[in-house]
Amino acid sequence: MKHQVVRITLMASVMAVMMAGCSASQSIETKLSRMPHKAMLIDEVHDRGINLDTLESVYPSGMVRFGDSVPQAYIQAWTSFVQGLAGALRQAGMDWSEPYRLWGRAYFSPEGKVDHYFYAWTGATQPADPWKAQFRRVLEAYLATYHFAYPMDGRFAQCGGIALRPAD
Repeated sequence: MKHQVVRITLMASVMAVMMAGCSASQSIETKLSRMPHKAMLIDEVHDRGINLDTLESVYPSGMVRFGDSVPQAYIQAWTSFVQGLAGALRQAGMDWSEPYRLWGRAYFSPEGKVDHYFYAWTGATQPADPWKAQFRRVLEAYLATYHFAYPMDGRFAQCGGIALRPAD
């Protein structure tokens, strides 16, 4: 009888942890669904009560899924994402005379569409606010049509730094 009580208590504890995890995931899902934009500054995301580390439960890292053998095609798909963004900025008529750096994390649906892209400006040289506002508009338009070229079997995230160098 004593062992049964311990086992039942243990099972109840495990169930409570699992339910809390589900509840946390649903809470994250709810917060994500209320995001006003696909592209947001990381500070804005934090202000809305979302910690990027907790998003791993919803969007696991694409690179981590592969372990030590990340396919070259996956790396190329991410490189295309970054290059495509720089191309979209130039196509929109944006130019810049200083190098700008940002770090971003893209959250993809299983179909490869961008659900969210959260970013922060990281370089010593920061763009002016009007440029940042135009950047966000162009980024939103780019994300609306982008499709990750490597097939995945579920939601995933990919992050990386982006260096925007001035045109020669």
